[in-house]
This record gives sequence, C-alpha cells and structure tokens, in this order.
Amino acid sequence: MARKTKKDAQKTRQQLIEAAIAQFATRGVANTTLTDIADAAQVTRGAVYWHFSSKSEIFNAIWEQQLPLRDIIRDRLSLSENDDPLLMLREQFITALQYIAHEPRQCALLQILYHKCEFTNEVISEYEIRKRIGINFDCLRKTLERCVLNKAISPNVNIDLTLIVFHGFFSGLIKNWLMNRDSFNLYQQAPALVDNILATLHSTRVSPAVCGVAL
Repeated sequence: MARKTKKDAQKTRQQLIEAAIAQFATRGVANTTLTDIADAAQVTRGAVYWHFSSKSEIFNAIWEQQLPLRDIIRDRLSLSENDDPLLMLREQFITALQYIAHEPRQCALLQILYHKCEFTNEVISEYEIRKRIGINFDCLRKTLERCVLNKAISPNVNIDLTLIVFHGFFSGLIKNWLMNRDSFNLYQQAPALVDNILATLHSTRVSPAVCGVAL
C-alpha cells in the first residue's frame, strides 16, 4: 500500500507540473494562480500545497526536470559523430526545430520562456533555463571545430562569432514564430531555414552536400 501511495503522490505531482506548464503558457506566470493550476490538474488546492509551497517552486520544478533538447532529439537522428560533422549539425538543427514545431509541450515551455514570464529572485534564472533547453554551446563549438579539421568549413571561420550568430538566429526565429505560428510553417520550412544559416559559414561543401540529404 505504501508503494502505491508513493506512486500516486508522484503521479499527482507530475499532473500539477503539466497543468502549470499549460496554464503558464496560456495565462502567463504572473496571471496564473495556484487555484488555476489545481483546477487544471483536477485536484484540490490542498493537494497543490502538499507538493509545492508556492507557484515559484512549481515553476522551478518544471525546469529542473527538463531534459536538454539535444538529449530529447538524440534518438530521432540518423547521423552520428562518426559522420560528416556539417551534415550532422544540419540534421540536429532541423530535427530540433521540427520537434519544437510538432510537440505542444516543448512549444509551451518556449512560450513561457520567451513571452509569458517575468524573472524574479525566487525563480530559476533565464540564463539557467536557456542553458537547459537551448543550444549547448560547448557541443556546438566542438562540432564546428571538427568541421574545420575535416575541411568542411574554412579555417578562417570565426567560431566565437559563429556561435553568437547561431544563438541570435535560432532565438529570434523561435520567438517570432511563437508570436504568430501562422506566419510560416516552421516544421516544413526548417530545412530551408537551417540551410540559410549554415550558408553563413561560407563552406564550399554546404550546398552540394545539403542537396543530397534525405529528410
């Protein structure tokens, strides 16, 4: 019985987290109450306080359990680190964008981050959230360095500057798409969008290699 009770408690806690994600993404964090979350999870307000002492604690729990996008999409990739690093990078970017476009939960998380949250001292910082769900710059740097070693991109490419450009491109792209998802089809246009940003690397191999990749 004790095991079942513990399992049920964990299930209720997760229900509250999922309900909070939906409510935060729709109402905004500031405008969402614990009662809103309880109602959405179909539990009592007392059940909320059994698991969380405040709305900020729920907010933090959401991000603390969130896996990096790179890890989430890993099983969806056909290429590995033993393959052409530039094509691998292309596939990772496309798969990430298409996952965001296709998965409501991931969309909701990014909606909260970009449009529905004001950060205070009580909640995890925006910087920490972006580290958890955004581009992993250490991994991206290593991939770009492999591209240089494999002569997929010019050794004259400024990797530090490229990381800044990539971050600005993807952050701006997702933020603008979330404001109006009807403005363009992120899922369908992901390959073309990624090809355009990779073209900034001025690689002689980008265009011909990209044309031969099956999605």
